Amino acid sequence: MLPYIYIGSLKISMYYLAMFLGYVAMVVLMLLPKRRAMYRLSKPKSVLFATAVLIAGLLGCKILYVIECFKYVLKHGLTIGGFSFFGAALLVPLLMLLVGKAFKLSPAESLDNSAVCVVAMLGTIRIGCFCNGCCGGRIFFFKNFDISVPTQLIELVCDALILVWLLRTESRPGNSGRLYGRFLLSYGIARFFIEFLRSTAKDWFGLSHGQWFSLIAIIAGAVAELIFISRSQQNVEDSALPPIS
Repeated sequence: MLPYIYIGSLKISMYYLAMFLGYVAMVVLMLLPKRRAMYRLSKPKSVLFATAVLIAGLLGCKILYVIECFKYVLKHGLTIGGFSFFGAALLVPLLMLLVGKAFKLSPAESLDNSAVCVVAMLGTIRIGCFCNGCCGGRIFFFKNFDISVPTQLIELVCDALILVWLLRTESRPGNSGRLYGRFLLSYGIARFFIEFLRSTAKDWFGLSHGQWFSLIAIIAGAVAELIFISRSQQNVEDSALPPIS
């Protein structure tokens, strides 16, 4: 573990450094010329959009953490630390649908852009989790040593694959508005199975908190995809109807 690094007398938390690098990753993705042209965003607006996603994500993480750990927060008070990642995944789309209007983006464009940003941030923060020693996996004991499953790095790889998939399909015809649903579906599936390897308590009817939130994400993503497919089929059927004279 490497929870802190030191530059002279300056002590830097690796967790919050990873969070900052996640924000930088979002800004870089937003500033890609091809993506800026696709969404008709200037460089300042691209940076502001990434900043809005960051604020919405942190707010969502904190709100869900308070809900999950209500008794602890009530007893010890609210601190800077303590986040629940699914809060970002589930709250960001609701807030960014409102914020997107300020950037003159359609709801579909706002959600697609948010999906790319959120998965980049979540993946990068896991580097901080690994260095900090939190969110780790089960420990397997052997004769002279023990091994902890690096679930943080496993999730980082999964998030990277999801990000590549979203970026590769983003500009394809017929995919507008589908990215956030696909993100929720794929991220939910990955997290559900990763949770079996984590040391988190499985105290909610045999599943961990993360697994239940994973199921919510999977259902939300599947419903979004089904709605999109249904609308697409309806548009095809409507276009095939003869004109009314």
